[in-house]
Amino acid sequence: MRYTNVEGGRAIMDLEVFRQLLTPMGQGALRRAVGLQPTEATFLVNSAALRKHHSPELAKIALETALLRLKARDKFTDADRMYFTREALEQSTSDIVARHRAARFAGFGCVADLCCGIGGDALAFASAGLIVEAVDLDPLRITMTEANAAAAGVSDRVRGIVGDALTVPLEAKAAFADPNRRSDNRRFLSPEDYTPSLSAIRARFPSNFPLAVKIAPGVAKSDLPPDAEAEFVSLHGELKECVLWFGPLRGATRRATLLPSGETLAADAPSDSLPLAEQVGAVIYDPDPAVTRAGLVHELATRINAEPIDFEVQLLTSEQHTVTPFATAFGVEHSAPFHPKHLRDYLREHQIGRVTLIKRGSPADADDVLKKLKLDGPNHRTLLLTRVAGAHTAIVCERLN
Repeated sequence: MRYTNVEGGRAIMDLEVFRQLLTPMGQGALRRAVGLQPTEATFLVNSAALRKHHSPELAKIALETALLRLKARDKFTDADRMYFTREALEQSTSDIVARHRAARFAGFGCVADLCCGIGGDALAFASAGLIVEAVDLDPLRITMTEANAAAAGVSDRVRGIVGDALTVPLEAKAAFADPNRRSDNRRFLSPEDYTPSLSAIRARFPSNFPLAVKIAPGVAKSDLPPDAEAEFVSLHGELKECVLWFGPLRGATRRATLLPSGETLAADAPSDSLPLAEQVGAVIYDPDPAVTRAGLVHELATRINAEPIDFEVQLLTSEQHTVTPFATAFGVEHSAPFHPKHLRDYLREHQIGRVTLIKRGSPADADDVLKKLKLDGPNHRTLLLTRVAGAHTAIVCERLN
């Protein structure tokens, strides 16, 4: 096994040494490594301790696996039994998101997981009762997928295939593809820059084939195919991904899905515009990023009887609070054109000594604003710096949900 930089760099695992890790001797080394509770800072010291019992290669891969399992706990419930490379872990889908996606494939019987990585999606498909053809060019990642399937108890439903996603023979009745969106430390937003490209993936299947392709959530709207459903997914309020759904898997033009709740907002023809609110009302809504990226803010406005405050800023306002999972609501206490001295006077008068500052379309520097406010007092509020009908505005508010 080779390491470019053991302390801070990315480890490159060797397939044969990984296979040693799966042997009884390797599992013993892994148990010792886990017991050391390694960190990046202690890697070298822990490695020296393990080399007293095992070869340098096995000691390093055992420690690397123990360390990556700790890092993977935020993504995978079964992280402590799984195997990763650093790059594959960074690119992998968390099991909550993967399970959500797998549910839409129910009923197809056999699904292909193209560019499967270490098998996060393959495990979700198999756990949903599907037979999975897991395909990747990298033999190491296929071996890890098979090991992860065995650890999850679904190895009888996962078949690892080393091959090209564009040409390998498949028996699957539906397919999911997660193409590589990185190269030479660059991240690509355009699906045509992926490996393989979106057009190449689509070309290998009939036009009405049940296909889903994961793409970067920052994709330009002009790059979204008109015949696809673009589903933007957030997890705990953080935008995670966009998935294009084709053929019978398509259910709308745009969709925003919030996890872990599974709440979804969809439209076939998203609204382009709504009239602006005449003024900031009693409530301000900050939509979930999945709603914003899906272009469904105006659909949300109609649902909660709210109005946009600006043509460029994705914030809504109303006089009545309507509870919705698709936005964070704030009760407005003060709204005025942004002026540091006037804002400081208001905060001092109301003894507001701590603020959570949120910027939405504001050119102001957050650190500079906080320095000028010279906050003092026992109370806390949210300070929203934004634009209202094009005017730079400060809104003091308190979170309602």
